[in-house]
Amino acid sequence: MPHDAFLQAIIANPDDDLPRLVYADYLDETGAADRAEFIRVQCQLANLEEHEPQFRELEDREHALLAANEAKWFRLQRGLSEWVWRRGFVDDATDREIVTAEAEELFDTQPISTWRTIYLRDRPRDLVLRELPDRCLSQIRHFDFSNSLWLPAEFDRRIAAIERPQFRSFDLSDILDPLPTVLAALRNHAGRPLEKLELGNCLRVEFEPAIPQKPLLEFLNRNPVAQLGLQGREISSVELGQLVSGVNAAGLRRLDISDNPIGPEAYRAFEQARPSMRLQSLDVSGTSLAGISLEPLLNTRALESLTKLEINGCGSARRNMDVLARSQFWTQATQLRAHSATIPASTLEPLCQSDGPPALRLLDLADNYLRAEGVQLLSEAAWVESLTWLALTANYLDNEACAVLARSGRFRHLRTLHLAHNNIRQESGDGEQITDAGVLALTESASLSNLRLLTLSQTGITYRAVYSVLNAPHWRLSGLGIAGCNLKAQTVQILAESPRLARLNWLDLSGNPLLGGDRLRPLAESPYLSPLCELDCGGLDIAPDVQAVFRERLGVRFGY
Repeated sequence: MPHDAFLQAIIANPDDDLPRLVYADYLDETGAADRAEFIRVQCQLANLEEHEPQFRELEDREHALLAANEAKWFRLQRGLSEWVWRRGFVDDATDREIVTAEAEELFDTQPISTWRTIYLRDRPRDLVLRELPDRCLSQIRHFDFSNSLWLPAEFDRRIAAIERPQFRSFDLSDILDPLPTVLAALRNHAGRPLEKLELGNCLRVEFEPAIPQKPLLEFLNRNPVAQLGLQGREISSVELGQLVSGVNAAGLRRLDISDNPIGPEAYRAFEQARPSMRLQSLDVSGTSLAGISLEPLLNTRALESLTKLEINGCGSARRNMDVLARSQFWTQATQLRAHSATIPASTLEPLCQSDGPPALRLLDLADNYLRAEGVQLLSEAAWVESLTWLALTANYLDNEACAVLARSGRFRHLRTLHLAHNNIRQESGDGEQITDAGVLALTESASLSNLRLLTLSQTGITYRAVYSVLNAPHWRLSGLGIAGCNLKAQTVQILAESPRLARLNWLDLSGNPLLGGDRLRPLAESPYLSPLCELDCGGLDIAPDVQAVFRERLGVRFGY
């Protein structure tokens, strides 16, 4: 089979691993062993959970193969600001200023299924669609315009003109209210289910009348959507009731109604919801449902299958933690987000003393008041060992809190740990902050050997902590956030001289003014700096020739 025929089979069957693995066999036979191995490794990773034992080894091999070969495998990068490799190919791309010829080459060689756009000053509104031929548009399944500020002028006409639309999701959040244009664009899609529709946080001109909800409700009553985002769309309790009782509500699995003016009685909408509706994910942050109405909400039939819940900014912390601990949701939860919720350590007791869920993966408790006592309660919870992602940002933590995490031995599956903004500048603090001593305790813990991403931005660390994090015998980080720590030139030398730098896919050095001028030159010239590293140097006055070296080595992955 010719090379192009393999690619066309992959593009025509984007969800099927078989054409990719057949192509990998062909590549082996033609001497492209690294390319073949990369496809197989990423296909394996796509079918594994992060906590499975072989995931880490495969992830390291994936990084090594891509760092050595990406420039050879993927030459088209000028018109893109970001791209994501999945299952051996680029399938997620962010348009910077792509032109027609580049777009055609990209879609001819990669199974692009997700297309994102970003806002650029003075960029023509219709550029993103004007430069994409119809055959490219028809290949896209997921459109993300959430960073575009506005929809392209040709959006409705071009999308609606696709004869047999393949798209499955639209993310149109954080832009000027797109509802009429969206509904016009989707008229050819009538009756076909959408995986996701995000319409939240639509920006509006000051003094504009309230957002009309009737067209949206009518559309949803005709077109099933599995995941629906309506954050900040001024949805009322009555309109919420109409939404969840609609004929297509039975297929709804994820619903985001955060930051809407719905009252505490809105839980009754879920009591009267479509009988067969079983939500798996719900975000009620910034509403009464996250606070005083949480208990009756969680007791509704519609939430019997709920595994992911967001109640950020909930208030009523003590009562809510008790309600959660007694709920069916807590016995089956995989994700809980309760950041910015005024939660002190003592209110965690009901959760931490419960048997809890056996497969909780994500816990977000950022911007609360846990202090070291709260971390101690967490470390003793029966359910904590399954966590892979934990956010304790801005919680008045100190070195003792870090020591508790380190010596507990309960966080063996943890891959992401957010400890940023734990410093003496926190309002109402008693001088708590994380310093080098706390970080050293973490790095000496063999139980944290699965950690991949760590944020320590806005803490009291110095170059000593950076050295211990980067060179810890048990660790091999792929991401490190150390922004706003007032770091000095010695930190740069430590980064530049460590072979472990080669494993970093993300490094945030922003907001460290003492690293300006030519102080980052050793990092720019380090033989260990990976071409895959997304380097954030925002707010630093870097010498132009040093900037040039970073751009030559990292391209658009250098942020300044």
